[in-house]
Amino acid sequence: MDLDVVGGAFLSASLEVLFADINSIVEFFSRNKVDEKLRRQLLLLRQLRNKLWLADGVLDDAEKKQLTNRHVRNCLENLRDAIHNAEDLVDDIKTEAEADCQMGSQVSGFFSSIQRGIQNIIESVDVQSMIQNIIKSADVERRIQNIIKSVDDTVELMKCLGLRKDVQTTMPFQIRRSSLNILAKKSDVYGRDAEKETIINFLKSDGGHKFSVMPIVGMGGIGKTTLAQLVFRDVNDGKMAMEKPFVIKAWITVADESKSDVFTLTKAIYEAVNGAHDNTIEETLQVQLKLKEALQGKKFLLILDDVWNVDYQTWIRLQTPFESAANGSKIIVTTRLANIAKDLATVDSEVLYLELLTEADCWLLFSKHAFNNVEPSSYPHLEEIGKKIVEKCRGNPLAVKSLACLLQSRLNTKEWEDVLENYLRELDDVLPALWLSYYYLPRHLKRCFAYCSIFPKDYRFRKNQLILLWMAQGLLQPQNNMMLEEVGEEYFEDLTSRSFFLVYKGECEGDILFTMHDLVNDLATFVSGESCLRLDDNCSGNLTRWTRHISCVGHQMPPYIAQKLEDLSKNSVLRTLLVLDNWGQQGTQHVINPEQLGSMQYLRVLSASQLFFSFGGHVKLLKSIGRLKHLRYLDLSYDKRIKEIPEICNLCNLQTLLLRYCSSLHKLPESIGNLKHLRYLDLSCTRIEKIPDTLGNLHKLRILDLSHTPVEKIPGTIFSLHELHTLYVYNRRLQCLPQEGLPTSLKTTVPERDRPRLGQDSSHI
Repeated sequence: MDLDVVGGAFLSASLEVLFADINSIVEFFSRNKVDEKLRRQLLLLRQLRNKLWLADGVLDDAEKKQLTNRHVRNCLENLRDAIHNAEDLVDDIKTEAEADCQMGSQVSGFFSSIQRGIQNIIESVDVQSMIQNIIKSADVERRIQNIIKSVDDTVELMKCLGLRKDVQTTMPFQIRRSSLNILAKKSDVYGRDAEKETIINFLKSDGGHKFSVMPIVGMGGIGKTTLAQLVFRDVNDGKMAMEKPFVIKAWITVADESKSDVFTLTKAIYEAVNGAHDNTIEETLQVQLKLKEALQGKKFLLILDDVWNVDYQTWIRLQTPFESAANGSKIIVTTRLANIAKDLATVDSEVLYLELLTEADCWLLFSKHAFNNVEPSSYPHLEEIGKKIVEKCRGNPLAVKSLACLLQSRLNTKEWEDVLENYLRELDDVLPALWLSYYYLPRHLKRCFAYCSIFPKDYRFRKNQLILLWMAQGLLQPQNNMMLEEVGEEYFEDLTSRSFFLVYKGECEGDILFTMHDLVNDLATFVSGESCLRLDDNCSGNLTRWTRHISCVGHQMPPYIAQKLEDLSKNSVLRTLLVLDNWGQQGTQHVINPEQLGSMQYLRVLSASQLFFSFGGHVKLLKSIGRLKHLRYLDLSYDKRIKEIPEICNLCNLQTLLLRYCSSLHKLPESIGNLKHLRYLDLSCTRIEKIPDTLGNLHKLRILDLSHTPVEKIPGTIFSLHELHTLYVYNRRLQCLPQEGLPTSLKTTVPERDRPRLGQDSSHI
């Protein structure tokens, strides 16, 4: 695996998009005659781009060192802030251009031309003149100069800290793995009897294949390697009765040290089988022939531990020498990536997914190490604290064992209580193990994962909900003519396959909900730095100049949280204000002044369904929202006071508008057609009776929900919505469909569970 690529900080993904936008502006005007002032502005933009390039060069080195150097971490926070400010600047230019000009599609084409490879940049004189005036403003020049100074200061500090470009790429730490001569003992493993039996049955089966493959897949620290070691030890010690025993038994740790190409992997397998290094091998064909000869007619067992990046084509080529072996040969692969497991498994049914341990099994594991095999009841003052520590580990055996071993020689209440309160700080083995999962993420997924720190621990979220939030933040990049929603699906499935997201197992009324393990949530919080702040019952962070995203949740609101909400007006660069539901708990209405919203000029996500607005309430609220020109995602659901929404129709960037259960909303304005970028409109359970013909202007609309509304007629202009994917119309009062017909883009079947936050009894077309 090329660590120069995957090791890049998620800031690099932001820079790639920012470079493209700046290049679009510079190249557009460089081809035309410009006056002195505009030439100076363009020179500043080029200078900003070049400064950011310098910073980008050392991001790989900075990301690795931030774990152990807080000064490096502060550098990254400063750089992140500068990048955000530059993004806001570019977004201002784009938004003003589109808002002030009736040629929105031309401006949109202008700014996306570089990113999407469009050659025919629109050269409208009106558009050019208008954008020139925006760029030449004194405010823009001042902002560019401030950003350049900030980047300069940060780059200088990075040099002082010894951060360098193109340094030898190594891991920032070594993952401590048990070596083969210290294999796992049965007494170290709890709660895996069924899984062990599954592996044993696999090893004993023949199936008529020369060889077969069973991947063991699960999140970091869940015990994949330990389980494989346990079985491998039994085979090595002859404890497993087999009709035809394995002649060759070899363990290969792939991990981060080995590149996952055919030559390197084949050579590693050959040397493990042969029991010695061979420095004479230089060619792939040469090593494959040697391995084929070594396996000829012999039954083998190979363990490929910690596989990260073996694609299907590499795997096909890798297994060529295995065909010379005897029938019944086996390969066990441990990996965190479900997609790799599916590619490598002989059949899908042979993929073994390791689940989190039960709390009872975790307690057995903890007790064994923390109490040194002494009955926990001998330490009644520690037993209760120990069970709370185990609960915090949420079924992750590596976390349980790490904390238990830490406490083994500290049998006093004070130290145990300290670990309970600061358990993450003590997990020296676990954070590197989880960090490795993040370290190997592609750059675009790093940004998406970091944004997930907006969710509190234990919060259950829907896939579509998160995709819409990613889209609003500009984290989904168009590719291969895919819709943004499809890109989001791909990102989400990739993170799920890597065990960052887990399917929630509790009751969820037919929906599929997801959650993050507490330790994964802690990792997201770490990598997002101070850009995300959660105001929940466990709130410990503070609003800083770096804070860009805030979420509110909790059935109680302590005074210190209320104070932080009042301080929101001090942060003019906030991008997310998200009020999350409590899943059945009685929610608190978080009180803020609606005029505070006016100062949040860069807000992209606003969920106000549980916000109570004082000093004029929802009247001032709608006026304030109407001034949020960067808003992409607006959720006003369940607000029974809203009757009309004319102000909202000025939001030219709005992509998602959720008005479900606004039971007093009875009218949509004609100006709804101004929302040129709207992709998702939810009007379910409102009192709207008529849909304006201007609906046909929403050419990017993908989902329209009219469920449980008194709408009697769908306008014929809906036929022009060529990107409409889903139309929900569970509605007894609907008399007929439009004569013009429905868009051919409509899908006929959509699983009900995939609907984001919609009623369970709705139907669709």
